[in-house]
Amino acid sequence: MKKWLYFLIMSLIVVPNCCLAVTCTKSDSDGNTYEAEVLLDKDKISLGSEKALIAVNSDFPYEVEYRPNNKEIVSIDENGIVTPLKEGKVNISVNVNFLKDNEVISTCPVNLSLEVLASDATLKSLTLEEIDISPLFKQDQDTYDINLPYKYDKVNIIATPNSETAKVTGDGERYLNEGLNEYKIIVTSSDNTQKTYYLNITREVANEDTTLSSLAVEGYVLSPEFKSDEHNYEITVDKSIDSITIKGTPNYKFATVTGLGTFNLASGKNIFYVTVKSESELNEEKYQIIINKNNGSSKLTKLEIEGYKIEFNPDVFIYNLEVNNKIENIKINAESLENDQIEILNNNDLQVGENEIIIRVTSEDKTSTTYKIIVNRLSKEEEKEIRKNSILLKVLLVIFVISVIIMVTLVGIFIKRNYKRKKINIKKKVSNKKK
Repeated sequence: MKKWLYFLIMSLIVVPNCCLAVTCTKSDSDGNTYEAEVLLDKDKISLGSEKALIAVNSDFPYEVEYRPNNKEIVSIDENGIVTPLKEGKVNISVNVNFLKDNEVISTCPVNLSLEVLASDATLKSLTLEEIDISPLFKQDQDTYDINLPYKYDKVNIIATPNSETAKVTGDGERYLNEGLNEYKIIVTSSDNTQKTYYLNITREVANEDTTLSSLAVEGYVLSPEFKSDEHNYEITVDKSIDSITIKGTPNYKFATVTGLGTFNLASGKNIFYVTVKSESELNEEKYQIIINKNNGSSKLTKLEIEGYKIEFNPDVFIYNLEVNNKIENIKINAESLENDQIEILNNNDLQVGENEIIIRVTSEDKTSTTYKIIVNRLSKEEEKEIRKNSILLKVLLVIFVISVIIMVTLVGIFIKRNYKRKKINIKKKVSNKKK
């Protein structure tokens, strides 16, 4: 009777919205007919906020068994109250067992379907693809203000809901205008609960700076020295150089620079341009670098003087040498790259005093480099004086060595005698003590 009253009340209140009512009829072997009505008050309930009721009505005594095919989605108590546990769909088998003398005489099965909906309309994450804005998303925040440089003309909004069945609108690729761009990301849960997130993206006005803050050819010095407002430069490289590397940095980091990198060189004049485009790409400036590659190196690769030692460096152009009076010329071994011409001048009949020997290297393109060897040929008197000084120096050195030996010897004798005296005194003291 209690269940019937409950069923009646639910029918009056819920039946207008009732989703499923089933009449079940069964007959026993004696020809008796048993009937029961099974009512599911709703076929959809929201997780965490709603429950469903399975009500049974019959004129005959009965008991009910509830068997959901997935106990993770719902639980059902003995009164038929369905509690949602997890989002999803579930089939419920309701077995109405008719009783006589407390024994089951017939069973009437009914199958019901119920869907558990989620009311979660929140996001798990909100990001902009390939744009590092960290941290962007916070669980308790629904409005975001973001500033982006002008170079970003579009964004891809990626919104991931917490509920797998929730639907998201307003995400995806969006084009940006200069200034403020307002977007709404709406999350709709499976039970139609909605939450709106607001994304306010400000695209900055384009920077029109088209200058460089630095420009260089790796390993070389530009002529003139680099300045942002100077646009023409020149350098000369050796004929052995096959490539150069141009480096540069724009004053505004989002300007576009082309013409940087490593490039091959041809003989003669090579012209390279480094172009800087403004952020909007509406304005540009060009920097010109002329690189002259010599057909010849016009420098020595080797310089030796027979009988004398010099420290040769291709970029050192003057060397000093002193020779005896009998030397009238020196033997020079000079080498350069092939096809360069080497001339040696003023190396015959060296005069007493200072002589300037010229070594001139001329490349194929007629550029030349001059090396000088300043040779001081001693006079006979200077040579004699040097010998005298050398002999005197040797005599003084011998005297010094002998003096050191004598001094060391005397010090050794002194130490030895002093040691003997001390030893004798110690023996006397010991002898006196014994007496």
